[in-house]
Amino acid sequence: MNKKLSKVREDIKKAEARLREEEEYLKTLRAKQRQIEDDEIVAQIRAMQEKGSDVLDVLRAVKDLQKKNDAVKSYEREVENSVEK
Repeated sequence: MNKKLSKVREDIKKAEARLREEEEYLKTLRAKQRQIEDDEIVAQIRAMQEKGSDVLDVLRAVKDLQKKNDAVKSYEREVENSVEK
């Protein structure tokens, strides 16, 4: 077999292995990020309870803000799409 071809095939296998490792590392980092965010949310809710705030009211307000944010993003996408045409 051609030495150049076998070298390229070997390099492809190495690159694929590195890619799999990097994807797994990225997956681990995302899981850590999610866990830290969840821990922060729990800490914030506990802090609100200590202050006597109604957690459900706060969560409703957050949900409303998310809906408004989603609506703004949707509108921005529509504007971008209409400008591109």
